[in-house]
Amino acid sequence: MDAYFLSPSSFSILFLLTIFQLSYARDDFHFTSCAPFDCGNLVNISYPFWTDQYNRPSYCGYGDEGYKLKCRQSQPPVLTLSSQEFYVLHLNRSYGLLTIKRLELNNTCPQPILINYAFNYTETAENITLFYDCRSRGGPNHRFSCRKGGKETSLMFFKEDENECTGYSEEVEIPIGKKAFDYLIGGISTVNESLLVPFDIKYLAYDGYCKQCEDSGGRCGSNQNETSTFACYCRDNPHSTECNRGRSSFNLGKKLALGGGSM
Repeated sequence: MDAYFLSPSSFSILFLLTIFQLSYARDDFHFTSCAPFDCGNLVNISYPFWTDQYNRPSYCGYGDEGYKLKCRQSQPPVLTLSSQEFYVLHLNRSYGLLTIKRLELNNTCPQPILINYAFNYTETAENITLFYDCRSRGGPNHRFSCRKGGKETSLMFFKEDENECTGYSEEVEIPIGKKAFDYLIGGISTVNESLLVPFDIKYLAYDGYCKQCEDSGGRCGSNQNETSTFACYCRDNPHSTECNRGRSSFNLGKKLALGGGSM
C-alpha cells in the first residue's frame, strides 16, 4: 500500500489552522487581566473597582474618581472621594452599596463629598451644615478646631432651627452616619466623633449592562480609550455588552459595527 504524503500546500494549510486554533483557545488578555481580585481584607472584588497595584489595568474598572482602591495588607481598602480618603469597610455588590468611614482627620477640616452620577447617598447618611469662624460661642459638643490651608480655624454645628451664627466666613454640608447625626442632635457625641462614624453610599456604575455581560461569561470593564464607555471583555475579544457564543469573530465585528460600538 502506497504511503500517504501531504503536499507542501496541504501541510501549510494544516499548520496555519493549528496555529489559529491555538491562538483562539488562548483567552484574550483583557479577559485574563480583569479577573476578580483581593484588596486588603476584602476579597473577590471586580468591576467597577480597580487598583493600580497587582498589575490590574484601569480598564478593568470604571475610571471615575472613587472606584480606584488603595490596597493594604489585612486592612480595609481605601478610596478617595473629593480629595478625601475613606476606608471601605464593606462592599455589597448585589445592592451596589459601600460602607465607608473617614480616615482619621489628623486635625484637617472635613470637606464636602461631591456626589455625581457615579455615587449617591442612602438613608444611612445625613447631611450636617458646618460654619467656619462662627461668632457664636455655642456648646462644646458643637465646636471643634481644625486646619484649613495651613491655618487654624474653627467649625460650628447648629440644629437647623437653632442656628445662632450671625457671622461666618463659609458654610459646608458634610455627610455623616444617621446614627451619628441622631447622637449629635441629642448632644451625646461631638462633631469630631460623628465625622468618624461609618455610613453607606450607593455606587451606580454596576448596572444591567454588567449583569448581561457576566451572564454571558464575560468580565465587565470600560473602553480603554474612553473610560466612561462600558466594555464586556470576553475570552475571544472585547464586545460592547455581552459575549456572543458560537459565532465567528467576523459576524461579531459586523454586529458591533451595526450597533455603533467600537473597541
